Amino acid sequence: MYGYNTHIARELKSDLWIEEHVSGGLNVYTNGFNHYDNNEPLRILLFADNFPSFTSGITRRFREIIRRLAEHHHHIHVITGCSNALSWVKGNELLEKYVTFSTLPSTDFKNKIDCGCPFLFPSPTIYSIIRRFSPDVVHIVEQTPGAILCGIFSKVLNIPIVWSSHTNVDSYVSTYIRRGAITMIRRFYQFIRLNYLSYSTINLTVSRDFADFMEHTGVPRPVIVWKTGVDSELFNPTRYSREMRYRMFGTYNNFTEEQMDSMTLFLCVGRISAEKNFEFLSLLLKRIPSEIFLCIIGDGPFRNTVEPLFPKDRVYFFGYLAGEELASAYASADYFIYASVSETFGQVYLEAMASGIPIVAAEGGQLKEFLINGEHGYLWEPNNLDSAEKAIRLVMKNRNSLSTKARQQALKHSWNAARDQLNDIYYEAIKKHNNKQENKNKNMNKLKLIWNVCYSFTIWLFGLLVVLLLLALFVRVSSPQSIAPKKHNKNSLEKKKHNSIMTKKLSFS
Repeated sequence: MYGYNTHIARELKSDLWIEEHVSGGLNVYTNGFNHYDNNEPLRILLFADNFPSFTSGITRRFREIIRRLAEHHHHIHVITGCSNALSWVKGNELLEKYVTFSTLPSTDFKNKIDCGCPFLFPSPTIYSIIRRFSPDVVHIVEQTPGAILCGIFSKVLNIPIVWSSHTNVDSYVSTYIRRGAITMIRRFYQFIRLNYLSYSTINLTVSRDFADFMEHTGVPRPVIVWKTGVDSELFNPTRYSREMRYRMFGTYNNFTEEQMDSMTLFLCVGRISAEKNFEFLSLLLKRIPSEIFLCIIGDGPFRNTVEPLFPKDRVYFFGYLAGEELASAYASADYFIYASVSETFGQVYLEAMASGIPIVAAEGGQLKEFLINGEHGYLWEPNNLDSAEKAIRLVMKNRNSLSTKARQQALKHSWNAARDQLNDIYYEAIKKHNNKQENKNKNMNKLKLIWNVCYSFTIWLFGLLVVLLLLALFVRVSSPQSIAPKKHNKNSLEKKKHNSIMTKKLSFS
């Protein structure tokens, strides 16, 4: 039934996992604590369409955070669309004890809209999972159809919700929606986000820039910025490997070791998809010295479209790497380059900095969280080839100083600090939710509960059908667009006032 793992179902039915307290006819779920002591273990339900082994900055964040939450003996149940998510905990005694999964049927869109993420099929089963697990708090990731349904059920069951937004969907609309419908779809999405994030006890995102953008579009204030960390032991300059460096040049050109030692190696790491702006890098490469070589680590549905844009004698598409091999690749490169302008944070920047690699990248408001232009690398004005060429020449002049400062800056960001912040947010959400309920009638009969569930589900289903209709009419498979070098007026008031990619590129409703 819906891909439910029998071991997990057995765990969820255990008396150790479920306790019901009946009050006034409504089943009020609790583990027996009032949660005024932040040392008490919690029962946390996490809804995330994507989860390891799917690779993205979001899944890397939750992989690190869940591991550390388990160390505090919190019980975490994950609802996801990744069919092999359970393999992530196998062999780890701590995770096997405190982390369980419900894996619902899902699909991906690798050959449709160039998005390699799995999206689970929304199902009423989500309701029964929530009731069985009886969480103290529900943490929902993004605003996918399944996530919204989880939010509706959690709201009806009167459970505090922490909702985190990690993706700049507003920016992606221009990539995946036909031109004439962009404004309409963007405003429709903003309406949905505003409506359902109002269910949350606490809203989170990952940068001050995106938090300001969300608040500007009507999301209830304050939107809390959830810190990001980096594993500075894994991503470390000591991971440098001459063998890895040679591998990063590929085998197509048969470079000698002397040639590879003398060339400057730039590294780009990320999912190869339309919104990452790889076509801009292909144009930039033509304007920088021929002794610069680019290694692109990552994979994705857009690779077959992007790869022919790059000259084989100057670029190597390495494919997917993870763990110590990825860390070694970072440390073995000379510089990290990234052209994406759609990031809400960008985990890869911190990983590169922790590895002692200076950054050269497109300017974005999220980079203000951790990167100082001229100290940890150099930034260029988005989609400006002249600015990008200048940034590359500047970053190559003083690598050693930039490298040292980049590493020092990255050390200020730890996953333990991000875990501790989220831990406090969960307890705060519970307290805020309980305080709101003190002045409300907690009694609700089962008939009214059933009515609320059915009514909310019907409204959600109608909205989903509208969304699917709009997507069917207006979604498009994106292909690289020709980017001509742009001449910018240096005295332009608009450019001088620009301090955020969000406010520059997006229209507000």
